[in-house]
Amino acid sequence: MEKQSDEKHDDVLAGLKLGSTIAARLLKFSLFLAVVLGLFIVAVRGYQDYKWLQDVYEQANQRTISSSIPVATEVLLKRDHVLAGVMARGMLNNRSITRVVLLNAEDGIFFETKRTAGELPASSWTEHLFGGLQTVIFPVRDADTKSGTTIGEMVVDLNPQVFVSVYKSRLFWSFLTTMFLAVLMAVVFAGMSYFVFSRPLLRLGNYLVKSDPTDDTRPLEMPPYHRYDDEVQLLGSVTIGLFGMIRRQVGQLRKARDELQDANINLETRVVQRTEELNEAMQKLEVQALTDPLTSLPNRRAYLSRLEEAILMWCRRDIPVSIILLDIDRFKGINDTYGHQAGDAVLVKLAQTMQEAVRAIDLPARMGGEEFAVLLPGEELEGAMMLAERLRLAFEQAEVEFGGAKLSFTSSFGVSGLPSKDGMTAINDEVAVQFEALKGRDVSQISKMLYSMADSALYKAKESGRNRSELADFHEMKEHANTVSSDN
Repeated sequence: MEKQSDEKHDDVLAGLKLGSTIAARLLKFSLFLAVVLGLFIVAVRGYQDYKWLQDVYEQANQRTISSSIPVATEVLLKRDHVLAGVMARGMLNNRSITRVVLLNAEDGIFFETKRTAGELPASSWTEHLFGGLQTVIFPVRDADTKSGTTIGEMVVDLNPQVFVSVYKSRLFWSFLTTMFLAVLMAVVFAGMSYFVFSRPLLRLGNYLVKSDPTDDTRPLEMPPYHRYDDEVQLLGSVTIGLFGMIRRQVGQLRKARDELQDANINLETRVVQRTEELNEAMQKLEVQALTDPLTSLPNRRAYLSRLEEAILMWCRRDIPVSIILLDIDRFKGINDTYGHQAGDAVLVKLAQTMQEAVRAIDLPARMGGEEFAVLLPGEELEGAMMLAERLRLAFEQAEVEFGGAKLSFTSSFGVSGLPSKDGMTAINDEVAVQFEALKGRDVSQISKMLYSMADSALYKAKESGRNRSELADFHEMKEHANTVSSDN
């Protein structure tokens, strides 16, 4: 009877409930990580599905509308209502199109058809996904005329509700299946870890709790039987062998631990302090490397870096970019007459005036000496010329007080840039072809060519009497491009 009582006591830890074991904690963390990972997978998959459906939605609409414009031209030219109805029914086969209207340039509405009210109800998701409800207008031109006369318009209403419903369905089933698999894997992994690892460790823990290696009046009991001669069995034997030595060294280890913690705290404090100082120094150095110390404007290095980024956006997305180079007229005379400090005051005043006149996205910079530049991302050449003229007038009206005298100054401007396809409509066709050919060149070569053309325009402004703005002669683009290529 005594032996049975001991056996029951020995199994106290081994009989603990799952919630108090390592396996329970492992299950909790596994479920948490599985849910987080599942949500991440669902988010990634949802984003991929959304981009895919968005491409399908846009391509389907573009394909339907593009194929219908020639028919719309024929309808308006012949005033054929029957053909218009056939075209509209074909377009309404695209579930995202809800209304088609043909407008005649002379009479107004020529033909209109739309879906039955409520056939495609718009949910709240529709307002935020796939661009929401849209109305797009396409001009209908007579291709047989030389000027492509506009004979009317085609108005199309778009409702992406069908794609929204598909996306919601895919998102729901993706979430459901992913969460189910993630939770199932977490439960299976936790269950296996319990029977393979946690249960033998609990029995070994019960043995270690009962054992007292300092009591030499009774022999040490053997570790509990384990059916596998593996690391768990070895751990029990080694732990008992080292138990006495660990107990004797506990005091020394505690003392050493306290000293080490104090040293670590002091060391961490010093490391954090030194790291903050180093980060501040690095930030200051980085700002200094990209900033002109006199005017606090970005320097040539920062300007050219941003210019290459803007050129890359022009090559990839047809976003226009323009640059303005400017040079203070007769700046040497100011330095010779009033001194270099007066010249510095003029440079500072010019920089302040530039910063007040340009947009927040524009980048004014000092390129060196009395030469400055302005980068205008997203701006066509016409807008760049307008800004150059506005800066010219602002400089002309500015005054610098120095040594009791009021100094005035003027500047000459050279403008160059890369127009968008819409901006090229006002440019000679031959020049437009050269712009398209530039997209095959290296970005750094395009940057140097633009700078060279703006500099040439600035030189012409100087020769024409100063205090004026000149647009680059894009007929000379090929010569500038060849010069840049030969320099490289």
